Amino acid sequence: MLRSLCLILFLCCVLVAGALPGTGRAQTDALPHLEQIAVRGKTSVASCLDGDTMQLTNRSRVRMAGIDTPELKPRKGKPQFYAREARELLTRLARGQEVRFFAVDKEGKDKYGRIVADVRLKDGRSLNGIMVREGAAFFYPHKGLDKEYQDWLLGLQAEAIKERRGMWAEVLSRPEALKNYTGNRNSLRFFPADCPDAQKMKPRNRIHFGTLMDAFMAGYAPARVCPFWPEEK
Repeated sequence: MLRSLCLILFLCCVLVAGALPGTGRAQTDALPHLEQIAVRGKTSVASCLDGDTMQLTNRSRVRMAGIDTPELKPRKGKPQFYAREARELLTRLARGQEVRFFAVDKEGKDKYGRIVADVRLKDGRSLNGIMVREGAAFFYPHKGLDKEYQDWLLGLQAEAIKERRGMWAEVLSRPEALKNYTGNRNSLRFFPADCPDAQKMKPRNRIHFGTLMDAFMAGYAPARVCPFWPEEK
């Protein structure tokens, strides 16, 4: 009887652990090798400004590399769908935690002076990876991004899309998901096919996507112009 009870408790613990964000094997075993970035001062997270940007207790700002989340403060209108949920998830995971930074390109900073890196918790989990895997962020290609790191994030995104986690359940069920999109081979951004900017694009730079999912699965990210992302409910 005691042995059976212990076995049941053990299985319950395993199930609970599996349900926690970012506890999957892909979060540690499959992480690409990256060089750690040295940062002065204590690197604890003071606040999360949105789903992909945080401020440290030493006042440094960090832009999580290779990912983007719905806009919390777009230029026009209400916050985008899942923007608040993305920030809440990152806050729950990161606030008050000491983090480390790993280089994904040669620069290590953006034009605003923010640290751009893969951000990892003490236990080795990548916050960037967790956000993508849980469907709270999408892959965002940018100049110089490590190829192995790109492939890793794209694998997590494909998994999240397939399972319709987080934002994907809503975004991929809307009418916009079945529209055509045009990607720019140079910038790796995509636009609704009827967007004026897409129509001005040089033919040799264009790539056609039959659905929204096709564009995301190919590793393209939404352009800022001609936004199609839904507003929060």
